[in-house]
Amino acid sequence: MRFKARLSNDKLGIFQGVAATLEKIGPQGVVHLTETNIQFCIRNDSGQGDDVLAFSSLEQQELFNDWRIESQSQNCILLQLTLQNLLDALHSARNAPQCQLKLTKRNGQAALCLETRALEVDVVHDIPVTVMRATEYQYYCPPDVPQPQVQLELPMSRNLKTVIDRLKNISRYIYLHGEMSGALTIRAETDSLVIQTYFSNLRPRLDSLDESCEENRGTVKVDTKKLATVLSSYSLRFDSIIMCLIEGYSLVVHVILSPGSCGTLTFYLPVMSINDEDMWADEEERQPTDMFQHESA
Repeated sequence: MRFKARLSNDKLGIFQGVAATLEKIGPQGVVHLTETNIQFCIRNDSGQGDDVLAFSSLEQQELFNDWRIESQSQNCILLQLTLQNLLDALHSARNAPQCQLKLTKRNGQAALCLETRALEVDVVHDIPVTVMRATEYQYYCPPDVPQPQVQLELPMSRNLKTVIDRLKNISRYIYLHGEMSGALTIRAETDSLVIQTYFSNLRPRLDSLDESCEENRGTVKVDTKKLATVLSSYSLRFDSIIMCLIEGYSLVVHVILSPGSCGTLTFYLPVMSINDEDMWADEEERQPTDMFQHESA
């Protein structure tokens, strides 16, 4: 089993940014190396059945040089590692023109070794890893989910993230109501007030949806802090972020990194059961005490 690849400084920021975003979801990650890409699977493992799942797929041709991999499992390698250890190693390479990653052993322990040279000093980081059976990858694939009711491309500006960051200190849960007409409503409630924020002119995404979806709408209830953590992906360079509402099942946030050929991140947030009629039907009786409106360019 062998693995070796070089990462140039101009691509290090992309790789490090993805790892940092995933580390916010959970400290441990499963890494799947193939001849064409590197894939991450992260879950927060709360043990309460409400885990956020995160997956990333990065194209090796866009990020790495001199990619070499050999194994008896069709040249696939499956590893488990601590993301903070990976981030520490990548941080040490920030001033170097390039670094090299390779799979090795140190005192009988498998390690992903990062080697670099900065300021005339050779720096070596050994990241302890657990080598898993490649066949176990089937347990770390993205889940199959039902077809979303609504798919909207989120605004490029950070306004949405700012709203969610503020709401996480007000309400534990928020309601997201999306319409394929391009509207997204965010609603938070406490015993004393209701806050409702509107985003309009969002771009509907018709990918994989039925032709009759133009009038679709959907509502989900999610943990505010978990959504805020997922939206930390706004710190990355991206081409688009797509939010998919699957009522009673999941909220999916799909990030297409920039440049678009280098890879993606996808987050799956659990949703709580709600009574849609109670939440949205009686607007005259339950006018929000505070409203904000944003228009997407």
